[in-house]
Amino acid sequence: MKLWPQTLMGRTLTVVLAGIALSIFITIGQQLLDRSVLLATIGGWHGVERLSDSIIKIEAADPASRTALAKSFETPGFRAAWGQDSVLPDKELDWQGQQVRTVLEKFLGEVAPGALRIALVNYRDASRAVPHARMSEWRKRVERHGGPDMMAHMLRDRDEARTPGGLSGDGPNIRPLVLLISYQLTDGSWLTFVTPPAPPPPFWGTRFFLLSMMMLLVLIGMTVWAVRRSTKPLGRFALAAQRLGLNVNAPPMDEEGPREVRRAAKAFNRMQHRLQAFVKDRTHMLAAISHDLRTPITRLRLRAEFIEDDEQRLKMLGDLDEMEAMIASTLQFARDDVVGESNKVLDLAALVRELCTDAVQAGDEVEYVGPERLMFDGREVALKRMVANLIGNAVRYGERARVTLDVSEDDACLTVSDDGPGIAEDMMERVFDPFVRVEGSRSRETGGVGLGLTAVRTIVQAHGGHIDLLNRPQSEGRGGLDVRVCLPQGLV
Repeated sequence: MKLWPQTLMGRTLTVVLAGIALSIFITIGQQLLDRSVLLATIGGWHGVERLSDSIIKIEAADPASRTALAKSFETPGFRAAWGQDSVLPDKELDWQGQQVRTVLEKFLGEVAPGALRIALVNYRDASRAVPHARMSEWRKRVERHGGPDMMAHMLRDRDEARTPGGLSGDGPNIRPLVLLISYQLTDGSWLTFVTPPAPPPPFWGTRFFLLSMMMLLVLIGMTVWAVRRSTKPLGRFALAAQRLGLNVNAPPMDEEGPREVRRAAKAFNRMQHRLQAFVKDRTHMLAAISHDLRTPITRLRLRAEFIEDDEQRLKMLGDLDEMEAMIASTLQFARDDVVGESNKVLDLAALVRELCTDAVQAGDEVEYVGPERLMFDGREVALKRMVANLIGNAVRYGERARVTLDVSEDDACLTVSDDGPGIAEDMMERVFDPFVRVEGSRSRETGGVGLGLTAVRTIVQAHGGHIDLLNRPQSEGRGGLDVRVCLPQGLV
């Protein structure tokens, strides 16, 4: 997936933040659910307190005066009626009704099973249940005293009303819903109340929004800090591996942090130490071989001087010279530990220009195109060897060399072009292998043992760069080869 982060930190943050967002949504959903409880609790705590007070007064009053007393409780948004029967059927309370019952018991004590019946009905059903309530007038007074918010909150689709059997009347689809409550008194009579559900408090208030944002910012901040702290050692490992690829003698990793990180760093440092020992042993082995081979070559050279046939003597001496050159080149390549040289800031343009001038003074046709100054942080001796090798190859195999130095994005790019026959496509990669020479114009007679481009690529890779070969198409009988080296590190 393209949208899935590619870094460990990004993936961890995505998972953690998704979990936080899910928990916030669940919390919001729970809050919305709790708001529906408030709709059934008759105006909140104050409404239940008023309801319980009415029940206590009716319970204490004489039965003959209960009807008038219940009517005296009439206020905008609250009506009561007393009778011998309940207007609601006996039905098990749902979870919202249980909430109302729980709150009532805080004021009235334990409520007997079946003594409390609750339903949301439209106002015409409630008007039939409590005839004296005059619901039309009551609705106007609710809007006048309770405000438009209370009345708007009571407008619901009639089909969504949870009404008892037979109480849902005919009429328009849109009805204001009211809460109908029947409570059984100790003498078996019933007290019925009609009241609108409490309007919900503003959910996205400023205080709620600020608290939510503060909580979210704190959680995000702590998550980012924890994830960054956990993934930082991986970044150090990546940098250490990159340094090791460029310089086997790079400083070892710091063995600090959690136990697992310390163990991994210690293992990485042991691996680097083994690589250093391997390179050192290889160099010593080649140096010993070179030293041991020089002695028999010297003896063979002395014996060749006693050969009377001049032609055979010259051929043997030539072969011995070639063997000695191969041994010297191989030893130089083994000792050419580019990573052992320290970096320093140098003028790359001046370095290339100086080598081009030296080649011109030696009688070669070399042209330089590039800036007068280009500061670069690299290994001076290795870079000189690389540029000199490329210029020498271009002059030797392509008659002339055009050297171009430019900056491409963050890379310092050097292009050496010649007018030679180029290189066959199937040899483009093989020419970088040790001791591989291209046949034809690039023959043994021109000199070299096939380590030049191998050493060049080693130097380029040690600087974190890459080298590309490109044959130019033939034009007016002339083609050529472009060798382009890009060094992405070290621009100052």
